[in-house]
Amino acid sequence: MIAPIPPIPSIGASEALAATQMSPTLAGTGAGSVSATGSSSGSFQNLLGQAIDSLNNTTNNATTVSLQAASGTATVADATVASTEAELATQLATAVTSRTVTALNSIMNMPM
Repeated sequence: MIAPIPPIPSIGASEALAATQMSPTLAGTGAGSVSATGSSSGSFQNLLGQAIDSLNNTTNNATTVSLQAASGTATVADATVASTEAELATQLATAVTSRTVTALNSIMNMPM
């Protein structure tokens, strides 16, 4: 059995737990945490920004570890793990983006 993917480190534990218990779409990711003005710290915009920053950090780490492995200061196993983590994070971001676009298109096509 494949182990579950751990939550993104930049998201708080309670928000990550709530996100994993909801549907896979992003429609309810920030449920209950967005104020009327949308300026709370748990807003969708902040969560999305943190997730993108985390993806960027993961890919930068994979690049750094790969360069270290090429120079002999890191093991090939470390480079493989970092590369796989970056690949999985990129696939997750792509899947979330695809689901978000699908949900937005469904909302836009609703009759009024």
